[in-house]
Amino acid sequence: MSRWRTVALVMGRDLAARRRAALVATGITVGLAVAAIAVVALTTEGSTRTMRGDEADRVFGFFGVIMLMLALVVTGQVIMEGVAEEKRSRVVEVVLGAVAPRDLMAGKVAAVGLIGLVEVVLLCGAVLAAGVVLDVFPLPKATPGALAAVLGFFVLGFAFYAAVYAAAGAMVAPHENPANAAVPLNLVVMIGYLGGFIALDRGGGVFLSLLSLVPPTAPLTMPLRVVLQDVPGWEVALSAGLLAGAAWGVVLLGGRLYTGALMRGGKVRWRDAWRNAVHPG
Repeated sequence: MSRWRTVALVMGRDLAARRRAALVATGITVGLAVAAIAVVALTTEGSTRTMRGDEADRVFGFFGVIMLMLALVVTGQVIMEGVAEEKRSRVVEVVLGAVAPRDLMAGKVAAVGLIGLVEVVLLCGAVLAAGVVLDVFPLPKATPGALAAVLGFFVLGFAFYAAVYAAAGAMVAPHENPANAAVPLNLVVMIGYLGGFIALDRGGGVFLSLLSLVPPTAPLTMPLRVVLQDVPGWEVALSAGLLAGAAWGVVLLGGRLYTGALMRGGKVRWRDAWRNAVHPG
């Protein structure tokens, strides 16, 4: 069986296992977002005060970045907890009899990433549609570029972080709560999230430009700049290129750590996972 077919089979298994939970979570999230827009519409009914122009762009930019941050953290923790649970229940020992560790990680990451991408698209579409139908705001002038930036940088950002979350889940001890191991990774995501807003509040400038180019923070800061500022195309391309290159390196690193930690009992240190991938015995 080819490697890609194996990855596709693992991905299909995970999608089937998470389908119901994903549908419920998506329905709740979209419902809450639409309800929030409806509340705004009711509170402004009869007034001439509606969001227009740059204000609508700003709201959409803030909403997109908040959504990206939540999507990266939630999907990352779903991957980590799924890996930790399979290791704890020893299901992975059976699965690895037919699937290589790297292929198993790739299939799980692809499944969760696809679910996250669909949720991001549905949430953006629901909020924009509700805002227009309820006459809360017109489609912002930056909508096409903003949507492309949000979706594109979600995919790249997810690729950057997902493999590390999977590797961290494989290193968790059976009795340990996977959420504790996610804290350092979540902090890195939060640095990009808060750093972008803080820099924007102080006028942006060099600091915001730097954050939008550095791979760990680019997924959350470049979309914000695309919506709210006139960003040269070469900067967007450079940011995406650096993030894609870094994501590829992190996937290779995460795959090796995942391979070296998955079959080890108890808590595994990063250094030991790296060595175990070369000397699995």
